[in-house]
Amino acid sequence: MNGLSSREKSVGYALYWPHDGTRRNSAAAFAAMKTRRPKQEVIKALLDKYNEDNDLLGDLAYRLEEIVRYKPCFDGKDCDYRSYSHLNMTIKTKGADDPRKKLYFAEVTCMRGEHEEYVLTCICAVEPDANDQMKHPIDAKYNHGRSTPIFRCCSHADAKALGDELITVHDEAWLEKEEARVRRVFEEVAEDIKKEKAAKLAEAIKEEKAAKLAKAIKGENALKEVNEATEVGTIGHGHAKSAKYVVPARRK
Repeated sequence: MNGLSSREKSVGYALYWPHDGTRRNSAAAFAAMKTRRPKQEVIKALLDKYNEDNDLLGDLAYRLEEIVRYKPCFDGKDCDYRSYSHLNMTIKTKGADDPRKKLYFAEVTCMRGEHEEYVLTCICAVEPDANDQMKHPIDAKYNHGRSTPIFRCCSHADAKALGDELITVHDEAWLEKEEARVRRVFEEVAEDIKKEKAAKLAEAIKEEKAAKLAKAIKGENALKEVNEATEVGTIGHGHAKSAKYVVPARRK
C-alpha cells in the first residue's frame, strides 16, 4: 500500500485480509482459510524457539524432517485467535541412539492481528499406527491448555460449517455494496474531522482576535488615563500661574 493516502490504506485494511490480500467475506478468502497452513519454514522457526526455550541445544535439538499430516481447526468467530492447526510430523535429534524418525503431534495457533503470527501451543511424541488418521496425544494438554479439548479438527464439510461462523461468504453484488458503504463511512469520518478542525481553527482565530481587541482596548484606556492625568496637571499648573496674592494698600 505504499504511495496510498491514509484514507485509502484504511479502506484497504477494512476490505482485505492483510496476511494474504484476499477480499474479506469473499469465496477466495474462505478457500484460502480452509487450505491455509503454516509453511515448513514457519514450523522450523517454531521448533528453533522451542529448542531455545527448553535448552535443547546441539545434538539434543529437535529438527523437522517431514510434515506427515495437517488439519485446520476452527472454534468460531468469538475466539481470541484466528485459527489453529494440528500436525503430525517426524522429528529427529542428532544425538539420538535410535536412527529412526519419531512421530510428533504439534498444535500451532494463528493469532489474531494485523500480521500473521504463529505460536507453538503443544508438541509431544505420539505412537504411530497402521491407519492414516491424525495422531493425537492421550494425556497432553492441548487446544490452548484445555485439559478436555473442545475442538473440531475439520473435514471440508465441517470446516465450511464453522467457517461460515468465522467468515460469511457473500456474492460480488454484496461485496460492491460493502465497498461503497466502507468508502462512504471513511468519507463521512474525514468530513467530520475536516469540520472539527475548521471549527477549532475558527474558534482559535476568534479567541486571538478577542485577545488582540482586549489588548488594544486596554492600551487605549491606559493612554486615555495618561492623557487625562496630564490634562489635569496642566490645568492645575495654569491656575497656579494666574493666582495672585493681593496685599491691601495702607491708608494715608
